[in-house]
Amino acid sequence: MNKVLIFTPFALENKRGGEFFSLELTKGLQKFYDVSLIDTNRVLEKNIRLMKKRSILEINNLKRVNFATFRIFNASFDIIFPKELIKLYKEVKKRDIIYILISTFKTEFLFMIFSLLLPNKTFIIGYHKPLHSDKRVSLYNLKYRMTILFFKLFNHNIYHHALSLHAKKFLENFYNSNKIILIREGLDLSNFLSKEKEETKRDNILNFLYVGTFDDVHKGFKVLLNGIEQFLSEHEYTDIFFEFCGKGPLESELINLKNKFPSHIKIHGFIDTKKLSFIYKKNDVLLFSSRKEPFGRVLVEALASKMIIICTKTIGSIEILKGKEFAFFLKELTPEAIKKKISEVHELWKKDFQTFKRLQENARVHALSNYSLTNEINQFRDFFERKFLPIKKSTSK
Repeated sequence: MNKVLIFTPFALENKRGGEFFSLELTKGLQKFYDVSLIDTNRVLEKNIRLMKKRSILEINNLKRVNFATFRIFNASFDIIFPKELIKLYKEVKKRDIIYILISTFKTEFLFMIFSLLLPNKTFIIGYHKPLHSDKRVSLYNLKYRMTILFFKLFNHNIYHHALSLHAKKFLENFYNSNKIILIREGLDLSNFLSKEKEETKRDNILNFLYVGTFDDVHKGFKVLLNGIEQFLSEHEYTDIFFEFCGKGPLESELINLKNKFPSHIKIHGFIDTKKLSFIYKKNDVLLFSSRKEPFGRVLVEALASKMIIICTKTIGSIEILKGKEFAFFLKELTPEAIKKKISEVHELWKKDFQTFKRLQENARVHALSNYSLTNEINQFRDFFERKFLPIKKSTSK
């Protein structure tokens, strides 16, 4: 049986899109291969606690490498312990295929060195972060370009996983197309398809939902709150409600908005995946205000839960929702645009309820047809067997 290693550069407890992807890919592939998942002890927020017992994650082979973290003023720096570096190298050496989620240049550089030391191994780089910033002068762009250019030098046994057609076209500016694999991320939608609490949407209340970090830099959350505040200030509807799942630096501003409109807003905080699926099911419209998003897990989860989408134009949202009737794109991320779209969707719900319900049903069909975890796993298996495994057999002769 061929051996696969999946490396995620941050602790699984961070519970972001990359961590969920790593878990789900491992669970799917371990049915067919000997798969090992390795994460690190790096957390993104101080209040995140690392789990001592992780058997609940249903991973057959789960390990962790530890980094030392140094904080200077507001900046933090991570360095892998020498003993842990040797441990990581030994794990990589045991495997045939190594999948790495792209993170920081320091981490990527380790795997560049590993690829030189282990030329018979196959390395796959997964691009789960936005590929560039629109800012004219951007440290983010500089770091990313440096990583991409260095990988170009170590190109012999390295492949590149693009999650979208846009990402694939971007990477083709740097790598040969035969080194790029396009596999759209799939999700385990079983919780969202459960019949339990299936019919909880209310015909007399239009429910809007936000899921994610309460942050404006990446998620546009402050703009979203301002748009909702303008809407509620100008209308006296009693048939509209807003729910929020997540946490983040702008939580106090959300609480202030709730105090101003207590009958229209509910804050859930952070919710685990199973409970979150119940919340999705009772809501009608997802509010997606991200400034940049290469994929967008919440979009697919919402679609699977029969939700209409109000969203910004990001790489992920355009690829998933372009041309779909159940997607209401914002022309720009402003409070006025958000207020206008909320009014537009509310009017559709009020005046043409049957069309509204039809759009919700079509949203689920779209999610299940294109973004199931089964589809993703089958594409990875096909790619392994067509591209990698025959190479392994031929080099062993």
